[in-house]
Amino acid sequence: MLLAVGLTAVNTLQAAERTQRGLYLGLFGGGSTSDNSDFTQSGVAFKRKPPDEHDYNLNVEVKGSSGSQTGALGGLHIGYEFLEIPMGNAYSGWGLRPAVELEGYYLGTSQSGVLSNPQTEIAVPIGGVGNYNLAAGNHVFKDSFNLDRGVLLANSVFTFKTPWATTIFPYLGAGVGAAITSISGADSAQYSPGTPELSPYINHFNSNTQASSSSFATQAKVGIRAEIWDHVAVFAEYRYLYVSATNYTFGATVYPGIHSETTAWDSHFGSTNFHSGVLGIEYGF
Repeated sequence: MLLAVGLTAVNTLQAAERTQRGLYLGLFGGGSTSDNSDFTQSGVAFKRKPPDEHDYNLNVEVKGSSGSQTGALGGLHIGYEFLEIPMGNAYSGWGLRPAVELEGYYLGTSQSGVLSNPQTEIAVPIGGVGNYNLAAGNHVFKDSFNLDRGVLLANSVFTFKTPWATTIFPYLGAGVGAAITSISGADSAQYSPGTPELSPYINHFNSNTQASSSSFATQAKVGIRAEIWDHVAVFAEYRYLYVSATNYTFGATVYPGIHSETTAWDSHFGSTNFHSGVLGIEYGF
């Protein structure tokens, strides 16, 4: 019992005397939710008719948005905390400890939504007598995607020493970097208009359901860190992550004898906001 009390007193005294951590390494994980995100899908279906009829191209462009989605994240950071900057007079007990971090983490989510174009179809002539383009109207698709993001950031972190606790430190930070997004299992099912030979379960991306893109990312975080042993601390924080808009190209629809041939499909995802809760552990060298 006396030994435990003595060790606690030593650790507390060491924490009180320490004015910087220097190099540290952290591991963390948590859960995330995303705000609604706008997205679009566009492509061309080639309608080939018998010799006594006219060919035409059906231009499809639909728009929609996804609902809020949940996901999981996990990663690590390595940082360096500099010498404490006193705040106020020498006896105030306040101090500011700046740090820089390099951080990488995985963020996995899914996204789904309904896309549509409520306008009527418009015929536009193309080469050849009687041939035309047709801008598709009243088309409804339901799309779904699995998204795996790798987020790489350079952070600035500011930790506050307070006069009320020697082992508990609130902090805030911000960072900029990039997000690399990989999509798998992309699915685009047409629900309107329907025809007897076109099942709503046809995946319009069936020839290639994978795509990837990179984009700008920035984040802000606020949390609290508790030093539980010498060199070892645990932390809990809230993170806000912004990922800018991305573009993807999925495969053409290939169902010979069932569905018309199409071009590859282009999808545009609007910017997305993520709100995350994180728990982690750090070791100071």
